[in-house]
Amino acid sequence: MKYSEETLHECLKDGLEGLQRKERLWQDGGVPIDGITNITRATAKEYERVATCAALLNATQQSWLWFGKAAQFYFEQICAGRLRRDIRGRFVWEGEPRKFYHALNTAVLSRQEELITEIATAAIEVDESYLEEFAADYPDSPPQYYDMKVHAALILDDDQVTVYLDELRAAIDEHADASQYWKTIPQYYQAIVDESASAAEAAIADLYSFFADHEPDPEDPREYVLHDVCAYIVLARHRDIGVDVPLESDRLPAALLRDDAPEDDVELDVEPGDIRVNSTVGLFELEYDDDGTPVIAGRIYHPGGEPVSADDVPEREAGQVLSDDWIKAALEEANWRDHYDNELVADATAAFENGELIRKLVVVQDRVDQYTFDESMSELPVDDIELLKGAGRRS
Repeated sequence: MKYSEETLHECLKDGLEGLQRKERLWQDGGVPIDGITNITRATAKEYERVATCAALLNATQQSWLWFGKAAQFYFEQICAGRLRRDIRGRFVWEGEPRKFYHALNTAVLSRQEELITEIATAAIEVDESYLEEFAADYPDSPPQYYDMKVHAALILDDDQVTVYLDELRAAIDEHADASQYWKTIPQYYQAIVDESASAAEAAIADLYSFFADHEPDPEDPREYVLHDVCAYIVLARHRDIGVDVPLESDRLPAALLRDDAPEDDVELDVEPGDIRVNSTVGLFELEYDDDGTPVIAGRIYHPGGEPVSADDVPEREAGQVLSDDWIKAALEEANWRDHYDNELVADATAAFENGELIRKLVVVQDRVDQYTFDESMSELPVDDIELLKGAGRRS
């Protein structure tokens, strides 16, 4: 073992303190409205750190739990970035397949099926408008896009997996570098599709070599453990095709590979608690309209390709966007977050109590097409709708 127990416990302590700092920053109101992607990513990394240390200390169940927390925040980073397509740089959108891939593998290590399915479903629904925007400028974008699609399709047992795999091979032949990863990952996927344990084990061994050579001797335990390779093994074994771990390495902790936690599982005397660094309502803005009436604007993401319907307006933790419960929670949040002007918050609160607050729905879309809204939108408590088509595209 590269690390002593003392070193791992110290790393675990650092990760827990990092989580607490992130939560204090949120509670103090200091996270800017465009800072959600940054703080959710940073929180995910801290959870990934404590989960990795737990795995190296052989605390199976706690490791799985904290990998689940990390995956949730990695997914939240993606969702938050989508809501600001029109504001954030194009690189945020261009990197979405890589972010999905990382979130998927982190979720696989958690063994939390509902979470894994949620992230995989969102990943497989990323449509080809992504390629329309980035394929010409970023040669690695098509392979990364189809790598994400195949990965998600395998997790979901989607019958399109072979179609995506063919597209991945074509994209690699046309665009990608000749790294060992791009040579091997289609072989891994094909082995899973063919239910060939020996081929899967050979591909996993080659992927291990690629990742181990890329980070030969990192100091940070989070970098030392080869999370992606562990996820490939777990995914292959989940298919029940007889795949065994093709090699022994401290960089592949047993806690991340076993099917069930042992009866004598290690239990660490630490508990991060329910760390919150994101809103119960999602992204919203307060503003005045042309005649000075307060407006609350809730943002949602919709990929396009079909009309926006009432069913597309999501339920946040505090309620459906622009519902009364949602607005109450949003105004309460605006009271303590530094981003919102105090006078505007007071005016919006008074307008809400008097029934005069204007409810505006802002819909962020990737596509530029003819679709707008269907009739079901009239059922919602919405006074105004702004549709941002092609948000984030190069003008």
